[in-house]
Amino acid sequence: MAFGFETTVVITGPSWESIGAETAITLAKGSPAMLVLLGRDIERLKPVMEKIHAIDSEIVTKFVQIHLDSLKSVRHAAQQILEDSAIAKIHILINNAGIMACPYSKTEDGIERQFATNHIGHFLLTNLLTPKILAASPDARVVNVSSYGNVLSNVLEDPSFNDGKEYVSFLSYGQSKTANVLMALGLNKRLGPRGLKAFALCPGSVPTNLRRFMNPDTMKEGAEIISKSQAAMPQRKTPQQGCATTVRAAIDPNLNVDQSIFLSDTQVTSSPTVVAPYSLDQSNADRVWTLSEKLVGEAFEY
Repeated sequence: MAFGFETTVVITGPSWESIGAETAITLAKGSPAMLVLLGRDIERLKPVMEKIHAIDSEIVTKFVQIHLDSLKSVRHAAQQILEDSAIAKIHILINNAGIMACPYSKTEDGIERQFATNHIGHFLLTNLLTPKILAASPDARVVNVSSYGNVLSNVLEDPSFNDGKEYVSFLSYGQSKTANVLMALGLNKRLGPRGLKAFALCPGSVPTNLRRFMNPDTMKEGAEIISKSQAAMPQRKTPQQGCATTVRAAIDPNLNVDQSIFLSDTQVTSSPTVVAPYSLDQSNADRVWTLSEKLVGEAFEY
């Protein structure tokens, strides 16, 4: 694996001991010109930057603070990147950050928090960064880290679960992961003709900080929902193993969006036990794109 001398990679959520961190560290072995790391707390990212520089001291690393559950923060982070003359192009954007099975709450923008963090924040960030992403055409690529959880729930007409009155944390997680896949479909439809490829993936079951909200009640809830679904339980993996699918989606030049845009265990798949048919439905993708534009208060015309 080796990148061109000017390759720039942007990744959200690469905090230490996470799949995102291992993704950034693995990509560093290909010596990209720059890795732009977006996260809440620079202290959680400093060890990742040190590891990257130990691999290749010439790689430029930049930290940009972002709170994906705040549209204001996402817009500010995007503006920093757009105004940074050192970032001429974004060759690879990896939307990796996420939360899982958290208690119900709404963000300052009035959006259910899992849907806001896992999907809406990334939807807005990606669309705002498209000028620099498209500047990397025909090598522009967007990778959304989804999950087998997409099989648990389609995106609801009311993603807020009736203001929390009908909230089920794992169904909320599922709809946000479905939205990750549908967003990739939407990007390919709108920007594929301009040289962008977008993929979504399941990294496997990796014990990371993503599980911090898990307790006996949520574990019981999750087990019941999974047992009622067609979801195939993913293979347990280390963070190093978990990042392998992300890395392939990000760098394999032979991946073709005309096959399937979803990867699991590093392989392209359309298996309904891993990626639900509604997650690969273009009309559904158009519906969720419109919903997402409404929630961010901005339409993106391409």
